[in-house]
Amino acid sequence: MSDISSQIPTFDTPLVAGQTTPEAPTDDPMGRDTFLRLLTTQMQNQDPTNPMKNEEFVAQLAQFSSLEQLMGLQSVMEGVYVGIMSMNNASMTSLVGAEVVALGDQVKVEGGEPVELHFDAHEPVDGATITITDENGKVVDTIDVPAQDEGEFTISWDAKNTDGDAVDDGTYTFRIESADGEDLAVDTLIVGTVTEMDYSTGTPQPSVEGVVVGIDAIQKLTVADEPEADPST
Repeated sequence: MSDISSQIPTFDTPLVAGQTTPEAPTDDPMGRDTFLRLLTTQMQNQDPTNPMKNEEFVAQLAQFSSLEQLMGLQSVMEGVYVGIMSMNNASMTSLVGAEVVALGDQVKVEGGEPVELHFDAHEPVDGATITITDENGKVVDTIDVPAQDEGEFTISWDAKNTDGDAVDDGTYTFRIESADGEDLAVDTLIVGTVTEMDYSTGTPQPSVEGVVVGIDAIQKLTVADEPEADPST
C-alpha cells in the first residue's frame, strides 16, 4: 500500500507538530488556500496508528464546500443589499415636499414666529396643561388647554416664555398632562412639510419643518400633486 502522505502536496517549509500554521494571504483569510493548508497539516501530523478515516476526510471536504458556497452567497447578498439601499434612498428623495403627520414631540422656532402644537386625543380631554422645554430641559412656558373632543386638535404657542419675552431660535419639546399631572391618552404630533432628507446615518431621515423624524414615526403622508400641463403650450 502506498504512503498517502507522499501523494499530498507539500510546502517549501513543511509543518511539524508544535509549529504554528503559516499565515494565510491577507486577501483570503479563511478561503480555499487556508483550508487546504490546514487540512494538509492535519494529515501530515496525524497519528499513524490511528489515521483519519475516509469518511472524516470526505466530511471535512463537504464542510468546506458548503462554507465556500455560503461565502459566495454572502457576497451576492451584500450586492443585493447595496442595490436595495440605493433604490430605497432614491425613492425617499421623492418625499421632499410631501405633507406628513408623524409622531413627535418637538417644534422648531425661528424668528420668534408663533408655532402650532399638534395632538391626537384617544379620548375626550377635560382640561390639561402643555409644558414646553428648551434643548436643556428647562421649562420656558406652560399653556392651559381647554376641554377637547376625541381626535386631532391644535394649540397655538406664541413662542414666548413665561415672562412674555420671545424665546431664542431653536428646537423645543412639548408634552401634555392632565391638571393633576397625570399622563393623558394623547399623542403629540409633528405636522408639516418634509423639507429635506438626511442620509448621514445610513438610514433616510426626513426633516419636517426643521425637525428630524423617523420614517417609522410617519402616520400619514400626502404627496403634492404635480401641476397639470397647460394645454395651450
